[in-house]
Amino acid sequence: MASRRIFTALKSTLRPMSSRTDAVIPEVLNSDRLNAIRSKIADCVSDEKNRLFAVVYVNNRQFKVSQDDLIHLHHNLPLDVGDKIKLEKILMVGGAEFTLMGRPLLDSQAVNVSATVVEKTTTAPELDYHMVNHKGIKIMKWLSKELTVLRINEIVVKSKVMGVESAQN
Repeated sequence: MASRRIFTALKSTLRPMSSRTDAVIPEVLNSDRLNAIRSKIADCVSDEKNRLFAVVYVNNRQFKVSQDDLIHLHHNLPLDVGDKIKLEKILMVGGAEFTLMGRPLLDSQAVNVSATVVEKTTTAPELDYHMVNHKGIKIMKWLSKELTVLRINEIVVKSKVMGVESAQN
């Protein structure tokens, strides 16, 4: 009986999850420090020696890419060889000294990742063999999947969007 009373007492104190209107919005406590961090990131981005990387979401998969990388996408996408595309879903961008993480995505106006379709091909054939014992049933299939190969042309982080004016942007 006592355990039942404790449970009902706990049940009355538990509240359902609050709605989004009740969400806590973070408050900037030190704007000088925030501006210093923004300017440091802008300096790192504007330096040509720094190699940037990005985590992009393409075709239900995540890829960590940098400039001049090749990525293989499964399936025959409706793109032609030589087409230039802009990857919209960017999860993270970083360099040697900083990382910008999206929650869940970064703004597509702040970060540009462009790619070019290099090749449309198939994988090497694989044998799919099934045999049912005592029936004399043998099934042999040769399977190959279609691939689309992309080359990452450039990763650009615009410092204007971060709130800091840079010499290059």
